[in-house]
Amino acid sequence: MTNPSLDAYQQVFGMAGLANRAGGYNGFGIQLQQQLQYDLSYYFNNVPPVKIMDQKTPSTANPSAVSELGNWDLVWGPALIEEKNEKGVPTGVADNALYVVKSNAVAFPGGPTLPTYVVAIAATNPSSLYDWETEDFSVAEVVNWTTYNPSNFAPSAYNGTDPYISKGTATGISILLGLESPQSAASPNTTLQQFLAGLNPDPGTAIIFCGHSLAGALSPTLALYLKENKDLNAFGVTLVYPTAGPTPGEAAFANLFNSKFPPLPPGWQQQSGTYQSWNTMHWNNLDVVPHAWPVSELEKIATIYGQATNNMTPYILQTLQKLAIDDSSKSGASYTRIQNQSLPGQLQTTIKTPPETLQDYMLQLGVQHVAMYNGIPATGPNPQVNGLILPQPLPKPAVLNLVPGVTAVTESEMVIKIMNQILEWILSHYTLVEKENAKQNASVDK
Repeated sequence: MTNPSLDAYQQVFGMAGLANRAGGYNGFGIQLQQQLQYDLSYYFNNVPPVKIMDQKTPSTANPSAVSELGNWDLVWGPALIEEKNEKGVPTGVADNALYVVKSNAVAFPGGPTLPTYVVAIAATNPSSLYDWETEDFSVAEVVNWTTYNPSNFAPSAYNGTDPYISKGTATGISILLGLESPQSAASPNTTLQQFLAGLNPDPGTAIIFCGHSLAGALSPTLALYLKENKDLNAFGVTLVYPTAGPTPGEAAFANLFNSKFPPLPPGWQQQSGTYQSWNTMHWNNLDVVPHAWPVSELEKIATIYGQATNNMTPYILQTLQKLAIDDSSKSGASYTRIQNQSLPGQLQTTIKTPPETLQDYMLQLGVQHVAMYNGIPATGPNPQVNGLILPQPLPKPAVLNLVPGVTAVTESEMVIKIMNQILEWILSHYTLVEKENAKQNASVDK
């Protein structure tokens, strides 16, 4: 069989993107899980059949997918969770998702060919207010990594010595470790840790943790937790490939991760591509998300696409930037990226630049945060744009088949939801800021 057209870095990045598929749908949790499992059957072998979609036997991956990704078997999951809001009402979306695949032979650029497992973690679901509030934006409080217990943790005061992670990252890791593969999925009724404990991999087997956006923070943190917990001792090589992630912790945490996960295993040769480093967070320098949460990087986000020309838009963006900096600074911990590599973004002139409206800004943000990593196909007079990691998006079925009860979310709907959720976050925070200012002014007057 011919080698896949994508190298190992690109294959892993592509699989992280597939974990995000559940974020493109609305429905109840079990329906969304079945939809994700059905979608994965196009790309991987041995995906258990989704009976409601008339699948009778485990899947055989589509040849067009195999030609790019190579041959992979689904071995755990997919598992996902639909959270409830503060009123106890289900969110109607997949708030976190995870799956594991295995290949018997992956050719690592500059390294050997090894049997490999990939743990693919889903990004922020743009439709999930839970993701935004509870995981992405929850950085004002921090959790001590040296005493972190995913099943029972609480924020604590920063002591300036120990490694710390954000409360949002701590929450995300707790959720991922609590997921169980459903009865109808691969390795049913097990958590990720239980699945790993039951493996007896060949010597030298690799395991790779990957994820984009929110999962760009969760994947290195989960890998470090499992490594320190000795859950990965059976593997000869442990790697992480995070992309577009916000910063999970402060300087001591970043130093700890960097010491445990060097950019290349001993004896492997560095490659020339800017995206070709393991254990390194790769990020588009025009992507707003990975500018969170170091203060020096947050100071760039309001004008990252140029000075907005409409009076209200700069005000909203400056408010967003100020609130983000305030939250980042509140605990006293200085958020610091793990080892990372910036990638050269390219402003898309099909979107008004500099932005005139908040929608212009959000459209450019969406393109820079997703499409610029994956590539943009040619449309009408607009030429193809090769991505920073994938040349072009992975192939997909000609027809989108939906599990009963599931609806697809359009790109325009996604942009509107992102705008609404950011505006709600600004409004809720800004109201608190104004109340505190009024309180302080009254105290001074008195």
